[in-house]
Amino acid sequence: MTVRFASQEEIANWNNLILNNPDMGNVFQAKSFADIKQFNRWTPRFIIADNLSFLVLERQVPSLGQFWYIPKGPGIKTTSQLENLIPNLRQFAKQNNVFAIKLEPELLETPDNIQELTRLRLVKSRAIQAANTVVIDLSPPIEDIVANFTSKTRGNIRAGEKAGVTTKIVPVNDENCRIFYDLMTKTIGGRSHVRNYEYFKKYWQKYAESNNGLFVFAYHEGEIQAMDFIMTLGTKAARKDAASVRDHAIRGASAFLEMEVIKYLKQNGITEYDLYGSPPSTELKNPAHPYYGFGTFKAGFNREIVTDYIGCYDLVIKPNAYKIWRKIGERIVQKIHRQKYRDLYY
Repeated sequence: MTVRFASQEEIANWNNLILNNPDMGNVFQAKSFADIKQFNRWTPRFIIADNLSFLVLERQVPSLGQFWYIPKGPGIKTTSQLENLIPNLRQFAKQNNVFAIKLEPELLETPDNIQELTRLRLVKSRAIQAANTVVIDLSPPIEDIVANFTSKTRGNIRAGEKAGVTTKIVPVNDENCRIFYDLMTKTIGGRSHVRNYEYFKKYWQKYAESNNGLFVFAYHEGEIQAMDFIMTLGTKAARKDAASVRDHAIRGASAFLEMEVIKYLKQNGITEYDLYGSPPSTELKNPAHPYYGFGTFKAGFNREIVTDYIGCYDLVIKPNAYKIWRKIGERIVQKIHRQKYRDLYY
């Protein structure tokens, strides 16, 4: 296997290349994500390993070398595919002064997969993107998809429809970005850190510009009730961001919005819809979990089934540098980054 940096021609065709990966591409491996993270002070690296293409985000760590993060990648579907890649990726990383690579493949969190990753000498690390989520299979007929919802979710959809809730795809312009951001911060309500407005505006508009992102708003009597930002790539979609009103909320507005999004995605060839983010399956029923409300809402669209991925594992290239990174380095650079830029490192 030959591992190399992609040519400019390959980078220009990046989204089509990653669709040929075993995982059929991922929205967080898209060219738009590379552009956004460059704005967030990462250096995008586009890598080709024979027929596998994946995005790497690079940061220089003083005294240690280069640190690589592969968001929701490297495009493999099985641990055996990862095993085939690792020796050559390790050698290529050494040539580029990399001391560690954070991998984030969408492998299920099963005892067998965990055992295999341990055998490959990968080190478990903190997840960056959502490791637990709810995924809806959109390939069956729409009536079968709806039959897989919980009765409560179906009831909420009917309530929203009966109340006269409507939905609309709206432009991802500055005005709608501000509306979305302001309501989203209220919805999250301090449960997690929210990046600044400029970051989200750049994020939403980059995906929209490449026809891989859209805003869908729900209204009642002309007033916004809920909104979704949907990312798409090939036959996959992800509900990256969402918001809904708390005061004078119409019952079922958010559920009705989701139903309309599902119809739209299915009509446009999407077969897998990731609602992006949930408590782990073991915590779904725990009301003390900070994402309990979000999780129960999303799980209602798939019979309360949560998909648990393995999250992040580190491939150690330089053991001594990595030991420093794990002990104090990562914590220090994140603290400095927060203080200097008032933003998250990752």
